[in-house]
Amino acid sequence: MSDKSNQNGAYVRKFSFRPYTGVRRGRIFRMWSISWQWWIHEWDRSRAIKILIGFQLFTLLITNIMVLTFKNPILSNEQILEDTLIPLVRGIVSFQTTIRGGQSNHDNGFGGGTFSIGGTSLFILLLAVLVGSGLIADDITNKTNEIYYAKLEKYEYIMGKFGAFFIFGNVIITLPYVLEFFLLYIGLGNMDFIAVLPVLAHVILFTELINLTYAAIILAFSSLTGRRLYAGLTTFMLLFLANMIIPSLAFAQGGEVGLQLLGDVLTLLLIGSYIIDGESIIRLDLLGREHTLNLANGIGIETWMIFGSLGLIISLGIAIVVFQVYRRHSM
Repeated sequence: MSDKSNQNGAYVRKFSFRPYTGVRRGRIFRMWSISWQWWIHEWDRSRAIKILIGFQLFTLLITNIMVLTFKNPILSNEQILEDTLIPLVRGIVSFQTTIRGGQSNHDNGFGGGTFSIGGTSLFILLLAVLVGSGLIADDITNKTNEIYYAKLEKYEYIMGKFGAFFIFGNVIITLPYVLEFFLLYIGLGNMDFIAVLPVLAHVILFTELINLTYAAIILAFSSLTGRRLYAGLTTFMLLFLANMIIPSLAFAQGGEVGLQLLGDVLTLLLIGSYIIDGESIIRLDLLGREHTLNLANGIGIETWMIFGSLGLIISLGIAIVVFQVYRRHSM
């Protein structure tokens, strides 16, 4: 026994106490590694991500063909680009409610009314919650979070997880619509880039607001359970059912919109798009009936309430993630 103990001791002395001589990476690199490795893993294992990207690219191609073939000759190319692309982007969070700015007196560039991708919005939400819900829940199930904490601070782990979702959101949501902007810009031609730059800025700002909101909500539910499926379905049902029920309640009695609307995340995001454009009077087509939403009349829903509610939801989601990560590590 003594010979074996001496051998073990020699092994420990030989290998365990040598100073680390490898290259030390910075904190930003470590957080980026968490985000990027998760994205690579999800890309390899998720066929739905590839199908969605392919479907979006196909839809964008069809949209460009329709715009270039049936464009309204009365409108300028700049107006056609705006009236085509902005409704497409708003369609990401639009299910039963169609919302149009009250200051707009024309339809989109090819005369077909409000144009949106339709079923893609539902697919994007479903894929986001099912894929993103495993970001923290999988670590809880597989007990791999302690491995992360061996090399990372807890806030680095949290930042890395949020960064992972932002990579996902930018590839699935932001990038296709930025690409669509340049496809329309090249296809329509004869446009001043500076004149249409606000449209590109709107696309980026609005899609990043969607990414941030989805990330906060989805990661919050992911941190509350070790079951990816439970977290994903709960998040999806909460967002989808709220969008189906709350707008109907808000407009049930006519007149000014009720404050119930502040509980519907998707409608808040949709209205936020119009606020980014500087509009305060919005027409909502809900289940065949038109309603007017005035955000600057001092009665009912106001502009500050929209972003205040979104800010509160995002802050609450981030707070839940931070609390759950620190609580689990201290147990």
